[in-house]
Amino acid sequence: MRSLRIELIKAIEWDRIIIARTCFLIVVCTLILFAGGAQAQGLAGDISARVEPQEIALGDAAILAVYISGEQTGAPSISPVDGLRFLPIEQSSQYHSVNGRISSTVSYLYQVQAEGSGDYTIPPVRANINGRIRKTEPIDLRVSGPGRSRNSSAASLLPPDPKVDRQAGTSSHRPGEENQLAFLRVTPSKYRSYVGQLVPIEIKAFFRQGLQATLNSLPVISNNAFACQRLSKKPTQTEEVIDGVPYVVLTWHTAMSAVKEGEHPVSAELAATLIIPQTSRRRRPAFGSSLFDDDFFNSFFNTSREEAVTLTSSRQNMRVLPLPKAGRPKNFSGAVGQFRLWASASLKSCMVGDPITLKMTVKGDGNFDRVSSPLFTSPKGWKTYTPTASFKPADSSGYKGKKRFEQAIIPLEASIKKIPSVEFSYFNTNSEKYVTLRTKPIKIKIQPDSIQAKGSSHRDAIRKASLAGTSDSSDSMKTPSGLAPIHMDLGPVVNNLRPVFANPWFIGAQGIPLGLLFAGLFLGRRNRRLSDDPALLKRRYVKQKVGKSIKEMDRAIVGHDVPGFFTACRCTAQERLGEIWSQAPETITLAEVKERLSENAAGVRHVFENADAVAYSGQTFSQEELKQFRDLLVKELKNLGT
Repeated sequence: MRSLRIELIKAIEWDRIIIARTCFLIVVCTLILFAGGAQAQGLAGDISARVEPQEIALGDAAILAVYISGEQTGAPSISPVDGLRFLPIEQSSQYHSVNGRISSTVSYLYQVQAEGSGDYTIPPVRANINGRIRKTEPIDLRVSGPGRSRNSSAASLLPPDPKVDRQAGTSSHRPGEENQLAFLRVTPSKYRSYVGQLVPIEIKAFFRQGLQATLNSLPVISNNAFACQRLSKKPTQTEEVIDGVPYVVLTWHTAMSAVKEGEHPVSAELAATLIIPQTSRRRRPAFGSSLFDDDFFNSFFNTSREEAVTLTSSRQNMRVLPLPKAGRPKNFSGAVGQFRLWASASLKSCMVGDPITLKMTVKGDGNFDRVSSPLFTSPKGWKTYTPTASFKPADSSGYKGKKRFEQAIIPLEASIKKIPSVEFSYFNTNSEKYVTLRTKPIKIKIQPDSIQAKGSSHRDAIRKASLAGTSDSSDSMKTPSGLAPIHMDLGPVVNNLRPVFANPWFIGAQGIPLGLLFAGLFLGRRNRRLSDDPALLKRRYVKQKVGKSIKEMDRAIVGHDVPGFFTACRCTAQERLGEIWSQAPETITLAEVKERLSENAAGVRHVFENADAVAYSGQTFSQEELKQFRDLLVKELKNLGT
C-alpha cells in the first residue's frame, strides 16, 4: 500500500515538469518570432516626419524633422508647397549593428517659412529605403499673421525669398571671413584717385542663410579722409554661395571722394543684431526613439539669443594724389571726372531790355557737387543775373547724371548779334589733364526799343548806364537791380502821418469786443442761474405737460374719443392746479376742486364732473361740445395763473 502511494506521487511530479517545460518552450518560440518580426521590420526601414510647432505667426519659422532608418537610405524628397520655403539646417547620422547587419538612422532638419498667413498642408515626404519608396503622412501647418514686430527704426532681415536675384557661381572667402555668421565687404571701383574725385564703391553685408538679423544702422565709412554720398535706406537683396555656403547679401551702391592726399585705408562699419538659435546638444536619440527627444531639436525651439555686433570690413589702402597745379585754369571750381557741355537760349529774337534765359547743361561722370555754373565769357553789353542749378542723377550713387543751369541775361545794345560762348573747366581723370570746354556762340537778333528808334541819345545813355529793360510809352525806366520799371509820378498823398491807432474812431472801436465779452459773460451767468432755479424748472415741466395734454385733447376731438378727451382734460387741470397749490397733481380730486375753487372756475369743476360721468356712466358728447369744453378749460386755467 505504501509503495503504491510513492509511485503515484512521482507520476504527478513528472506531469508537472512536462507541463512547465512545454509552457517555457511556447514562450521562447513566441519571443523569437516577435524578435524576428521586429528585426525584420527594423531592417526593412521606416520614415517619419513632424513639424514643431504646428502653429506659428507670420514672420516666424517652424522646424520640419524627417527621421529615416534602414540599411540603405536616400535623402528625403519634399514636394514644393505654394507659399512655403524649406531651408535645410541640420543633418545627423547614427549606425547600428544587429546580428552582423548594419543599419543607419539619419535625421534631417528643415526650417519652414511662410510668405503669407493661412492653413498649409505639407505633402507626404518620400525617401528610398532599402530599394523601396516609403512616405510619411501629410502634415498640417497653420500660420497666423502678422508676427511679432521689431524696432520700427531698424531694417529687419529675414531669410531669403526665392523671388530675389540669385548670383550664379561660387566665390571664395576672404581672410577673416571663414566660419563667420555675418561679415561686411567694401569694394571701391579703383584704388588710386585724386583729391575730390568721386569713386563708386560697393558695400555688401553677408548673412548666413537661415539667420535672422536686424540692421541698427546704415554702413558708415570709418575713415574721415573720405566723404561718402548718402546711402539709400533700402538695399538690394540677393543670394551668393561662398565656398559652398549660401549667404543672403544686402548691397548698397554709393560713391566717395577723398578730402586730402596720401594713402588712406578704406573700411566700413555696420551695426546689427543677430538672432542666433541655441544649437548645443547633450545627447543623440537612441535607435527607435523619437527624433524630437533630441536635445538639439528641443533647444532650437525653446531658446535663442540676440547678439549685438558691429560688422567691420577688412581694410584696403587707397592712394590719393593731389591735383596738379600746372595748367590749372582760373575758372576751375574743383570738378573732377569726364564731362560734356551744351548751351541754348530761350529766345532767338527780342528787343533791347528783354530778358533771355540761357540754359547750360553739364553731363558726364564725376563729382557734380563741385560742378559750378559755366562762365559767361563776354558780359560787355549784357546784364547778367545769378544762375540757378538742378541735378538729375543717372545712378543710385550720384556718380553719373546731368546738371542744368539757367541764367537770365539781358541785352543792352541793338548792335549785339550773338550770345557769347560759355566756358567750363574740369580735371580729366583719364588723360590726367585740365580740360576747358566752350560752347558755340548763339546767333540772335536784337531790335531797338521805341526810345532808341526816336533817336533820343540822352535816354540811350541813361538806359545803358542804369542797365534798364524795355520802357513803355510813358518813358518809365527800370532799376539796375531788377526788371520792374521805376514810376516817376507820385502816388496818393495824405495830410498827416498820424498812426491809425491814434485816431479816435480806432480807440472807440476797441470797446466793441469788450462790450460783447461782458454781455456774453452776463448772459451766460444768468442762464446758468436760471437753469439751476427749482421753481423755474418746475414751471417748465408743468408747461410741457399741459401742452402735451392739450394736444391729446385736440387728437381726441378729431377722433371723437370722448373718454380719452376727458382723461386729457383731467390731466391738464391737475397739472395746472398742482403747480398753483404746490401739490402733487394726481392727488387732486373733484371734492377738493369744489372746496378750493371760487365760482368763477365753474368750468374746471364741470370738467371734473363730466370726466367722472363719462368714466362711470358712459355718457357721450358731440365733437362741437368737446371743443367748447376744451376752450373753456384752457381759458379758466390761464385765468387761474393771473
